[in-house]
Amino acid sequence: MCTAGVTMRRTLLCTLLLAACGPGKADDGESAESAESTSTGEATDTTDPSSPTTPTTGDVEENPAGVCNPNADTACPANYICCSDDPATTAGRIPNYYTNGQIDDVYGVPIFSGNNNPLSFWGQCVEVGGFASPFANGCPVPCNPTWAPDILTEICGISTACCPFTMLDPTKDCVMDPQSGLWRAVTGHDIPALTNWGAQHTTNQDPNGASCTIFASGGGPLDQAVFEDCVAQLTVADQRGFCYDPGQCPCYEDLCAMKNPGYVLRCPSP
Repeated sequence: MCTAGVTMRRTLLCTLLLAACGPGKADDGESAESAESTSTGEATDTTDPSSPTTPTTGDVEENPAGVCNPNADTACPANYICCSDDPATTAGRIPNYYTNGQIDDVYGVPIFSGNNNPLSFWGQCVEVGGFASPFANGCPVPCNPTWAPDILTEICGISTACCPFTMLDPTKDCVMDPQSGLWRAVTGHDIPALTNWGAQHTTNQDPNGASCTIFASGGGPLDQAVFEDCVAQLTVADQRGFCYDPGQCPCYEDLCAMKNPGYVLRCPSP
């Protein structure tokens, strides 16, 4: 359970996410970066019933072959690996896939991909080996389709596109923004004002905050600041994808924005 003497913000997060929080501590930025750089452990027994534990298709004629859960060590088809498609990085920075572990104001440690692939609750069964990869497991590079064009080019290059492979659930993954009055996909920044996370949504990353707890512990006591930032970076399916062959990219509408008047379709008619 959450320990007394921490901030009200963390108490709310611990309660809402049902995370196993450790003692709070007031750390400066340097200690938070240390927690980032050492958080690569695997999550154990943190599977949420709402997360996928088997591929949704298992179709080995396709690559990816379907949704899987790296955290639960999903059994993918032969020669396929369960690869996280979540590029979320501390403080919303650019993942340091190609910068030799650089951590600064621009680049940060990926929370749920790369060495932290086992911390992700969402991914795809991918047959690796037919493309370049910066990772030891050969997985494709995760990306965020909502990134600015210059960041997408930096991470994916000019010959590949950021392809989403999981659709939002328009009945559970959307919230109405209190400032704009428009529907949009929910994020961890909406906790606790608009969502309790957990089983409230369909495609949300780390439903109970277990992986954020592991990431923020870095092999030692939980770092409160890193934990809260990790929670803020949680997303649903609209912010996950792979740098992939544009010819293999599915086109998905923004099923949350479609609820708003005047939405313009972005996918061609079938």
